[in-house]
Amino acid sequence: MNHHLKQISVGLILSLATLIIATAEPAAPAPSKEANPEVTVTETEIKLPGVTINRATREVRIDAEVCLQAGLLEYVVCRPDTFEHEAIFTAKAKPELVHAALLLCGLKPTPQLPGMSALWAEKALKQKQSRVKIEVEWQEDGVQKRVNLTSLLRDRQDYTEVAEAAAPNKVKKETEVQDAWIFAGSFLHVNKQTGKQFYAANSSGILVGIWPDPSTVIQYGAPNGDPYKSEHLGMEIHEDRVPKEGTKVKLVFSLHPAPIKKADAKK
Repeated sequence: MNHHLKQISVGLILSLATLIIATAEPAAPAPSKEANPEVTVTETEIKLPGVTINRATREVRIDAEVCLQAGLLEYVVCRPDTFEHEAIFTAKAKPELVHAALLLCGLKPTPQLPGMSALWAEKALKQKQSRVKIEVEWQEDGVQKRVNLTSLLRDRQDYTEVAEAAAPNKVKKETEVQDAWIFAGSFLHVNKQTGKQFYAANSSGILVGIWPDPSTVIQYGAPNGDPYKSEHLGMEIHEDRVPKEGTKVKLVFSLHPAPIKKADAKK
């Protein structure tokens, strides 16, 4: 997986940007459009196509749009014309550039283990530099909102009807969704016909996923089952909290500040 950046078109400029962020020294003059039309470096930001890095906070921002307000989820963020029927947001940002931006902000990928999602999750949740905090920003009735992505999700394992022993009525139990996003980093796929490598998430279009898929950039690290096999498995949209379809939002990615809990690692 150390070959990921071979596919990033901005190459040497990203290496320079890494040094700028790490040393907090004054930024070099922004490259001219003629020299490199894809990258802009200022004292406060590094901009890639569709991706902005805040140098002070080490936050990565991308534009997105709500594509689904209710329903089952296998993904959370995908590119247009891919998995809008089972994701909340679409984003046009190129997955490989989101990957590069996360690297620049100090995160390190923990690649998925195909067919061994539980083993991978146990390992990945212990990797402090792989844990990602994801927040969502949008304007609603003139008010700027910023929430943790997990607040927009409902874990169907916990949102179940439980009969109280002493009462005939059934009550609903709901617990907070575990904040367990992992920078998995997709993988490099080889085109058998041409022999050329390409970043798998660029093809699949998956930026943030729940159902285990090795091509995703950021993967949910707490296995919770197939939502299509049982009403008590998987994730669904918390429809009371998600903005209306078509709402423009910004997704904010950063290194998760919270230490891993023992209980989390065992789940």
